[in-house]
Amino acid sequence: MKKLFLLFCLVNSVLLNGVYAQEKLLDKLVAVINTRIVSLSEITRMEDTLPARQEVSPMVYSEKKYTQKQLLDIIIRSFIIRDKINAQGYVINDDAVESRIKMTEERLGLKRADLLNFLKTKNLTYEEYFEIIRETMEYNVFASKIIAPLISVTEQEIKNEYYRRNSSNKALSFKYNLVDFYVKEADLVSKDENKFLAVLKDYQLTGKLPEEYRGLETNNLDNLNEDALSKDLAGILKNTSEGAFSKATSIGGFMHVFYVQKKDLVESEDFAKFKEDIQSDIFMSKGKSVTNHWFDREYSNYYINNLL
Repeated sequence: MKKLFLLFCLVNSVLLNGVYAQEKLLDKLVAVINTRIVSLSEITRMEDTLPARQEVSPMVYSEKKYTQKQLLDIIIRSFIIRDKINAQGYVINDDAVESRIKMTEERLGLKRADLLNFLKTKNLTYEEYFEIIRETMEYNVFASKIIAPLISVTEQEIKNEYYRRNSSNKALSFKYNLVDFYVKEADLVSKDENKFLAVLKDYQLTGKLPEEYRGLETNNLDNLNEDALSKDLAGILKNTSEGAFSKATSIGGFMHVFYVQKKDLVESEDFAKFKEDIQSDIFMSKGKSVTNHWFDREYSNYYINNLL
């Protein structure tokens, strides 16, 4: 009877330990990317060292705060980035990483012991630092070779953004290409400005006009400088975006609406001074969207089992 009891205890202990081990294993496994296994301890370690990672690699760790899911997404994206740039022949090996670290030490006037002491104060091991540098180098290759060619910033976008930032500046001046739509006010049953706009938008689509607008005429006005316009009309056009209709205005017995085909900011010294910075800001803003769309397409090319 005693032997039977001991056997029961032994079997029960084995079973319980097995269940516990299985639960522990499941607790550690948070994702699988192809053959790459991600553990919960890896994510929590990233959380513990996040300030240091943000300081070492602000490009990769660009947000102020991260959830565990967002940190896992960084791991997934880094895996895909490495796979893609390696396929294009860009392999960041250990020698390349070590060379980059030595360059940083020389630039900052540090010895290896200084770097190790710095990492210790940041709760970061040298091995972790080494891999963060590799990850950053890979991201730079990815951004320049894969994402950058997908982004374009037009001159007009730069000018529009400059205007948006300086819309209260009365010194801003524009040059326009306009299509002037006008009709005699005497022919109109209703002089409702909103109705005129609705008629024109419908006319663009259908080519049809109500009877009272049959006398509608058009006139193309190209390379029209703002200083050639009346104060009222200049104000209306300044508040009208390129590719849009202006609000209706009465001029000499005619109701006018202007379609802004082109709206160019007349370049100034101030514009030239900020142009490069604005272009960079637009590029970065577009880059986030383009990058997210790129990954959305690429995820389907990988086996990703996310358990978070």
